[in-house]
Amino acid sequence: MNPVVLRAVVAVAAALVPLCLPSGGDPGAIPPLPPPVTAALEPEPTLEPEPVLPAILPDNFPRFRRGPDGKVLPYPPARRVRELMLTFDDGPDFHGTPQVLAALDRHGYKGIFFVNGRWLMGSRPEDFKRRELVRNLAAHGHLVANHTLTHRNLCREPETVAEEIDTNSEIIAYATGIRPLLFRSPYGARCRSLDQALRDRDLVEVGWSLDPQEWRASDQNAVFTYVTESLTKLRGKAILLLHDKHPAAVHALPRILDWIDEENARVAREGGIPIRIVDYSVFVPQRPPPPPTGLEPVAARLASALTVLPRLPFAAPVPAVARVE
Repeated sequence: MNPVVLRAVVAVAAALVPLCLPSGGDPGAIPPLPPPVTAALEPEPTLEPEPVLPAILPDNFPRFRRGPDGKVLPYPPARRVRELMLTFDDGPDFHGTPQVLAALDRHGYKGIFFVNGRWLMGSRPEDFKRRELVRNLAAHGHLVANHTLTHRNLCREPETVAEEIDTNSEIIAYATGIRPLLFRSPYGARCRSLDQALRDRDLVEVGWSLDPQEWRASDQNAVFTYVTESLTKLRGKAILLLHDKHPAAVHALPRILDWIDEENARVAREGGIPIRIVDYSVFVPQRPPPPPTGLEPVAARLASALTVLPRLPFAAPVPAVARVE
């Protein structure tokens, strides 16, 4: 090789040697090899069997499905709700019940009143007045429900079940013209014998999830704070328990209902989930309409023909609820 060319090759090699050495650490260490260049692959999610979806998915329902093109897609998130039912126990009360009724009517909300029949018995003037109170509740679209005759714990005294439940149902039906559909057990007592007694009577038991326990004190501010703070955190459905015979609950209720309206107005402006007041209809099973019989057109023509006839004495409307005393 030409000596000039050889010297040039050696000079270039000597200049490249420092570039091949590591910049720090042990000068004798061998630099690590760079990782191989590969495409980043996301792991395929484990598919569960295709579920039968309910109308509203629970929040912890992270399942997957196959799209039309075969891609793996998550199910849409569950529709979130904030629903509240208003219930009142241990009445009726001369002073508290009319105030609760006025507050509910002012906001257009419907409640459930679980009454004790002992307040509706007798023939004294106050007994008539209490029966008029529950009749007025039913006339305003609220539901009067069974809370036993004398507020006994039916799991500790099972021998009193028939008297406590059946007698109270008869008293409520006598006072309102409507037999009760719902039942609330005093003290929240639950046992197999009581469950069976309710099934035998087609009564639906209703519990509660929010209880300010206003019967322990007379501070309406404490009741208001407990309820509104609980509703601020509410995600889902709740049943509020109040007592229309305790002044703390009676006086706090209008403030609570005003707060709910203000909260819903704020949600409408800023976005979010409003608080929806639900009534007793959520406990009543939806029955499908009866199948057509083929006589509907005939009945419609007959009804149309009868409308041209003069009103007859026996055609007077019958009141939906008979007034009884």
